[in-house]
Amino acid sequence: MNRYFTLRLLAIHVLGAFSVAACLALAYWQWDRAQAYVPPQSATTLSFEELSPLRDYLPASSVGIPTSVTGTWQPDERILMPERVIDGKSMVSPDPESEVIVEWVGPVGYWVVDIMELADESSLGVVRGFTETPDQIELATGEATVTGVMQPSEDVPGLKLVNNIEPLTTNLIVENSRTIAHDGYLVATSVTESLLPVSPIFMEPVVKGLNWRNVAYTFNWVFFAGIVAMMWVRVARDELEFAEIAESNADLGHDNES
Repeated sequence: MNRYFTLRLLAIHVLGAFSVAACLALAYWQWDRAQAYVPPQSATTLSFEELSPLRDYLPASSVGIPTSVTGTWQPDERILMPERVIDGKSMVSPDPESEVIVEWVGPVGYWVVDIMELADESSLGVVRGFTETPDQIELATGEATVTGVMQPSEDVPGLKLVNNIEPLTTNLIVENSRTIAHDGYLVATSVTESLLPVSPIFMEPVVKGLNWRNVAYTFNWVFFAGIVAMMWVRVARDELEFAEIAESNADLGHDNES
């Protein structure tokens, strides 16, 4: 067989191409996560499928976007977030590096979070509203359509709540879901009986900026792709040289026999 078309060399090329493609794909994924720019038209209501195309993370461009989602409430899966107020923005610490204590004038109570199971058998945490008496709020049941705005997990970098309030995180929603859960949560804007509407932390879409940590990860993966490409070329070249030496030795041995 021609030394340029050996099975070993073919395997090297396949592995090299796959490794480079994987690094570039991860670089693209990190760059996509780094984007925080939202065109003005994105402020209109979008379908939930457009906002959360993947279940492993909520794109920054989906935060604060109005949406509508239909599903079935999961029984006995309620999450109560204590020591909260209606206005989500007032719970955010202006200085994430220090402990901030705030005394609110308005009522302090609970955010009522119920889990909705969607048609694709994934789960979504929904903040249905605020109450001071959660024991009097019946569990959500049956099928429903909820309108609201998407919010990121409250443990995202740069976000810290005042008064040591327990954050509403994706991990907490996952722990209370029967199926795989979407990242982030939905704050319902539709009126729910016996509950006061919650004003979300992020009322409007992010309009500009980059997550520089993800940008750094992007360049890391591009750098790794370059290293893999050089290793691929080096290994392929060595393989050709070994094949050439073996072929020369074989020809020399054949001449000696002659």
